Amino acid sequence: MKRLLKIIFALIILLLFVGTLGLLSQLIDIPRLSYEVDGLLYSYPWLFTFFEWLLLILGGLLFLSLIVVLSVSGRRKRLIVKAGKNRIEIPKSTVEQIVKEAYSTIIHPDKTKMTIKIKGKEKVAVKLRVDVRSKDRFQPLGEEIKETIQSALNTALESIDSRVTVQLREKEPTESTTFGKKQSRVV
Repeated sequence: MKRLLKIIFALIILLLFVGTLGLLSQLIDIPRLSYEVDGLLYSYPWLFTFFEWLLLILGGLLFLSLIVVLSVSGRRKRLIVKAGKNRIEIPKSTVEQIVKEAYSTIIHPDKTKMTIKIKGKEKVAVKLRVDVRSKDRFQPLGEEIKETIQSALNTALESIDSRVTVQLREKEPTESTTFGKKQSRVV
C-alpha cells in the first residue's frame, strides 16, 4: 500500500513538473520545447484545460503551504523525553519555574529577562539577561548565576542536555528626581 501511494505521488509530481515546464515554455521562448508544446496545444485542445487545472493546483498548494507555515509555531512548548518505550512530556513553564527558583536566591527576578528555547527533542537553551551598573564588578555574580542554573537543570532534568548563557547588560544610571517630576530648565 505504501509503495502504491509513493508511485501515485511520484506520478503527480512528475505531471506537475512537466506541466510547469509546458507553461514556462509558453511564457519564455525555450528553443525546442516551445515549438513542441505549441504543436501539442494545436493538436490536442484539451491541454488548455490541463494547464488551467495545473495552475489551480499549484496555486492551491502554494496557498496551503503558506497557511501551514503561518500556523505552525516555530517554538516548542513541551520538552519530550523518551526513555525506552516511555515518553515524558515536560511543559516549558516547568523549565521556566526551575530556572527562576534557581536564581531567585541570588538576584531578584525583576532585574532579569529570561528566554528559554527547547531545541530538538532533548535540548534546553536558557538565556538570561541581567541589567547591572558595571559589568566588571558583577562578572562573578553572572558566573555564580550560571553555575546555579546549570546545576539546578542537571538535577531536575537528568538526561537532558542543557546550555545556560548569562549576559550582563550595563544599565545607564538614571537621575532620580523628586516625585518623578521633570527638573526645571531655567538657568
